[in-house]
Amino acid sequence: MLKFRINSFIDLRFEDGKTNIYVNNRLFNHCKYILLNLPADDSKNITDIDSIDDAVKNLNNSVEIIGNEINKINPEILFWAHCSNLQTWYENNYNTNLIHSNLAFPLLKELTRAGDLKATKIFKEEVAKRFEGHNLNVIQFLLYNKYLDCLNKEELETLLERISASLTDLVTRKLREQLKAIYANFREIKDVIDILLFLDLNYNQNLILRILNKLSMKNNTHFTYFLILHLNFKDHFDFKIPYGKFFTYFEKILNDIYKNYPEIDDLLKIIDSGFINGGISLDEKLSYGFVSNPEGIYEE
Repeated sequence: MLKFRINSFIDLRFEDGKTNIYVNNRLFNHCKYILLNLPADDSKNITDIDSIDDAVKNLNNSVEIIGNEINKINPEILFWAHCSNLQTWYENNYNTNLIHSNLAFPLLKELTRAGDLKATKIFKEEVAKRFEGHNLNVIQFLLYNKYLDCLNKEELETLLERISASLTDLVTRKLREQLKAIYANFREIKDVIDILLFLDLNYNQNLILRILNKLSMKNNTHFTYFLILHLNFKDHFDFKIPYGKFFTYFEKILNDIYKNYPEIDDLLKIIDSGFINGGISLDEKLSYGFVSNPEGIYEE
């Protein structure tokens, strides 16, 4: 059996054709992430990349993620590649930019539990640093997996206050891009809305109303349609919400929308009928795919 020791806490073992990670001699996970092939002509793009997560997001087809092709590569070569990745990660003080967040944070958390003092010192710093970054997928991952729980009350309040304005700007830019399309991707917009709802409901950030105030009128109307649709289907959220808290929040949002966007009455009639755009059912499968902009939104 091939075995590679990273430090006194982590070793990798080649077992049954797979690379497994062990923490304190207990199986933690098997490696699935990420081998990158960054072509030379993408060097100018690489300078804008801060993390593996950004590489996956920004370089698209220039990044080769070993997925369906993994069976074509010698598993032992993959083993040594994973060893090299994690060795580099350790030698760079467990920098979570260097491996995928889906592996970095669970592994760092497990090392903290195992008594790794280096990991314990760095864990909170890495959570805060990446939460302040501009990758919404990482922010969503940290929220949904409750990594902010590692911060005490004062640290959490300081972090949320520090990122409030930049996160609002980031989400506003993202929504403007998404709402430009004639056929907007509801799934993508839903993911953004879920981040805002999670922060509003769990940390009282009031982000939804701040976003509504920053968007242009035509984008605002469009975003409001998506928001109301999503709030009407709260069973489709990716996280659990206490019913009473959600109802109070929903009422607050609706009151603000009714006051500032009276045209939303038309949407409520559409929801009551169960159809939008003259025949697209609002069932889970279709309403969470591509939905065309409501008629007239982009008329000047």
